[in-house]
Amino acid sequence: MSFVSLTTAVSVPSDQIFQYIEEHQNEYVQVKLKDWVAIESVSTDPEKRHLVINMMLLAEERIRKLGGTVEMVDLDMQELPNGNKISLPPVILANIVKDPKKPTVCFYGHMDVQPAKIEDGWSTEPYILTEKNGNLYGRGASDDKGQVLAVLNAIEALQKHRRICPSIYSKGFIKY
Repeated sequence: MSFVSLTTAVSVPSDQIFQYIEEHQNEYVQVKLKDWVAIESVSTDPEKRHLVINMMLLAEERIRKLGGTVEMVDLDMQELPNGNKISLPPVILANIVKDPKKPTVCFYGHMDVQPAKIEDGWSTEPYILTEKNGNLYGRGASDDKGQVLAVLNAIEALQKHRRICPSIYSKGFIKY
């Protein structure tokens, strides 16, 4: 199996891809990214562990909607300072396969975020996606939920134009 860059793997006229993305920008940002940012998936807080797992389930659902296969891999237990043990969130191993003989595009990302509060210096509510001066603010919007979502949105755009682009074989590893 050989690995190549996405620009080498596909030869889609960029204006068609960018037009598709532009047409779906509201869905990508105001629906999906907004929903993902709203989840306080703070992995360092045992009280929010269920939210990290919920975030992983949303990522799994998005990959399956793209025709991907997903394996949710359970990890070990985490021992808390008080001696209690809780399950670590699963990791996602995914394939979005159209033709495994074609070039492979690999991606990685994480779905957890660091704790955030207004008192920490945020100028906007951290878990509400906010546009300010043309920029988007929200915990995880760029590190790393937004990046994972952008990759999945790009795969969707390429799939919609498969009549003019070769199939790609995408592999993903997403951790909590």
